[in-house]
Amino acid sequence: MLKRSKSWQRSGGRDHVIVIHHPNAFRFLRDEVNASIFVVADFGRYPRSVSFLRKDVVAPYVHVVDKYVNDDSSDPFESRTTLLYFRGRIKRKDEGYVRLQLAKILGNHKRVHFEDSLATTEGFEAAKQGMRSSRFCLHPAGDTPSSCRLFDAIVSHCVPVIVSDRIELPFEDEIDYQEFSLFFSVNEAVWPGYLMQKLETFPKERWLKMWNKLKQVAHHFEYQYPAKKDDAVNMLWRQIHRKIPAVNLAIHRTKRLKIPDWWERR
Repeated sequence: MLKRSKSWQRSGGRDHVIVIHHPNAFRFLRDEVNASIFVVADFGRYPRSVSFLRKDVVAPYVHVVDKYVNDDSSDPFESRTTLLYFRGRIKRKDEGYVRLQLAKILGNHKRVHFEDSLATTEGFEAAKQGMRSSRFCLHPAGDTPSSCRLFDAIVSHCVPVIVSDRIELPFEDEIDYQEFSLFFSVNEAVWPGYLMQKLETFPKERWLKMWNKLKQVAHHFEYQYPAKKDDAVNMLWRQIHRKIPAVNLAIHRTKRLKIPDWWERR
């Protein structure tokens, strides 16, 4: 039905936007509509022929903990008594195997809270309190490189410690994540002592700058209705708008080319 519609045939679907934010969404139809702009959480489960950064838009997960509104401690560095916090499932697929390794390395460290937990109402409340009392929040890959945990950390003003070799992030043409996050490769993170040495010697002044930046950017990850200036909805539409020139180029070239793939035959 969709492919028979005039709007689809006008552009071959290139000017359509399809939200497939859940990693399993459109699982058996992606190849059929992959000319369209996809709104995805990340590219962990998509082959390059289906979804890629030049065509598609990365959107944030909805955070499941409440945004930290009155985070006005006179000395947040000292008042956050946990150095590193993680609460979530430890056994995951694909790149998520790193969680098991990190559990062995960090699980018994006295300045780390590392807990295997299910997604429950009680668990969300515990995560909220834990993140708000921690300086750093660990974000290792799960079944896919990204998850809501990263955005829970951001709205909790807990500096994200991102462990992944292939994560893509939302709004990165407007936001520099290095201003409020730390990045480690999988090999760096599982190297005994390396991660903790970096965190334990992290300068207070630099952490405070990151904490302040988190408070400045947190609103970009809020989904609201009606949308507000620079919230997640507004930011996503800006990202989609920036795809229009490439969409128009593809449409116009397709209409006039006699041999559509001539450049691949050279």
